[in-house]
Amino acid sequence: MSTPRPSATPEVSPSPWLTAPAPRTPAQRLDALEQVEKWDLSGSSASEFTQDACDMADETDSRPDLAGQSVAQALAMRAASEDSGADALRAGIPALCPKWTKALKASLSGHYDHWITDDTYDIGTEPDQIPPGTYRTAGDIADCYWERTAANGDVIDNGLVTAARRITVTISAADSTFTSDNCGVWTPVH
Repeated sequence: MSTPRPSATPEVSPSPWLTAPAPRTPAQRLDALEQVEKWDLSGSSASEFTQDACDMADETDSRPDLAGQSVAQALAMRAASEDSGADALRAGIPALCPKWTKALKASLSGHYDHWITDDTYDIGTEPDQIPPGTYRTAGDIADCYWERTAANGDVIDNGLVTAARRITVTISAADSTFTSDNCGVWTPVH
């Protein structure tokens, strides 16, 4: 009689990755990719981060008070808000809100119109900055104040317009900030 010989291959339990069900929804697939890529999104999941960007793009496109604000600009600012923001949006926008894919491509390339609303903006080439150039606002403009400042805070040029149909301002590369208050939307002059 022969004695049973031990198996040459030890029994190994399967990896949880092999036994876990594959993600079914686009959001689940995006979150699984986030785990593999180890994206840093400050506590948000990739699907939450991307869905917030989709909602922001929809709101930017539909609100009358944001009329003219570039969706690409809004997405660029969202991508720059987190270390892995661009990676998450690059993977997530086509899956969760594909209608904004073209705007995302423009935002990540940096080739989009920057639009200025009421606020103070730094001048430069980063996504949250306004590039130097000539900008125009038009419409029934009343009590519009704008200001260009130097790095030391000195006012380079400014204007208070009580009534106008159109205002044009050229922002220089040497400017540090541009402020607009009650002027409507400034768009690049091409």
